[in-house]
Amino acid sequence: MSGFRLDVVLRLRRLAEDGARARLATTLADHRAAARAAERLTDDLAAEYDALLGLQRTAATGGQIRESHDAVEFAERALETGRSKLARAGQALLDARSSLAEASRRREVVERLRDRARVAERHAAEHRAEVELSEFATVRHAWAEIEEALR
Repeated sequence: MSGFRLDVVLRLRRLAEDGARARLATTLADHRAAARAAERLTDDLAAEYDALLGLQRTAATGGQIRESHDAVEFAERALETGRSKLARAGQALLDARSSLAEASRRREVVERLRDRARVAERHAAEHRAEVELSEFATVRHAWAEIEEALR
């Protein structure tokens, strides 16, 4: 593969890696938001439990206890939904990390290929120069022999 093509492929790989890095940043922010939401929902559930326990210890009416119990059930369902979102965000974060690692690996492969191609090109140029010098020396030697023979 020519150096130009490798440079083009390398640019594309770097763009893909930058895109993967941006996706990772987005999914990390989403995961953090889901974690904060799950914490808030946990706190809300604890507050609802405390309210229910407080009502059960006092002379509350059955309707108040029932409303508090419904609020606890609602908070439990909300927490379960929040945990589910957190799990999905965690999986998306792992997928984004994996994508970034793969993009980085692909970029590194192309960089190594480019570096090898440059080394091979440099060695070929050195070899051509050595061949030219050798050919020049051979011609000079032949002319020297011809001049010696003509004397």
